[in-house]
Amino acid sequence: MKKSCKLLGAVALFASVTSAGASAVIDDFQSYALGSFPSPTWSDVGAVFNTGQTLPTARVVTTSNAFGAATQAVAINDQVGSSRGIYAATDVGRFYSLAADIRVDRFSSNAASTTQDWAMQLTFAHSGIGSFDGTPQAGIYASALTQGWRLFLIGEQGLSADIDLGLAATVGTWYRVSLDADALTGAFHSQIFDVLSGGLLLDDTHTLAGWTPGEAHWDSIAFFGGDLSGSPANLAVVDNVNISSSGSVPEPASIVLAAAALLALGSFRRRRR
Repeated sequence: MKKSCKLLGAVALFASVTSAGASAVIDDFQSYALGSFPSPTWSDVGAVFNTGQTLPTARVVTTSNAFGAATQAVAINDQVGSSRGIYAATDVGRFYSLAADIRVDRFSSNAASTTQDWAMQLTFAHSGIGSFDGTPQAGIYASALTQGWRLFLIGEQGLSADIDLGLAATVGTWYRVSLDADALTGAFHSQIFDVLSGGLLLDDTHTLAGWTPGEAHWDSIAFFGGDLSGSPANLAVVDNVNISSSGSVPEPASIVLAAAALLALGSFRRRRR
């Protein structure tokens, strides 16, 4: 996948910024045909390492926003699958900022662990290392087991985290979910707002112990849900995406070695039954 590109549209935009290692994505999904996959701005996470899911795994739908007005958004398909959703390229950098409106429409009922089934996750990820459910990543997700928001990490060099943010992800409610990350220091700033009221529901910062810059090599952003326990599938929609990456961080050779090790293992999985 290309590290940077330029995608044109009336509303959707992927724009390269002049400084090295900087890019941005802004999309409200109004420019795509209903029922279509939102390409070429986005690619299908389910197609990266397809485990039998029907493609595409997401589509543009018409729905109601938090204020009851009609809008277009992206919904994951009503099918069981380990990775359903969309991703786009972004430049590898130091500072990452990701925000979007997310609404959970259904949680699965069979999850045995917090990470087994998730309705939606907004994610910085290293694409191309297996399925999106197991690739190195950092994001905020809505767990089907707890029906709450959690901070999740798979590092390039073995660091991992699954942190309860202490806020419910109520079905049918639009949330503005925001994550800022510093790939050099391992500091993650999470904010969640109620879109209807505008109220700030969560404002939390975690700096992960044991972090090194080699844990992050995020070259894409993704919005995806998944199920490992079977039917029913989680359902969610995403809208009003705003993403940026900037700055630079040293890339130790160990990143390449870690990626090769993950490919060789083959059995690396993000979600454990």
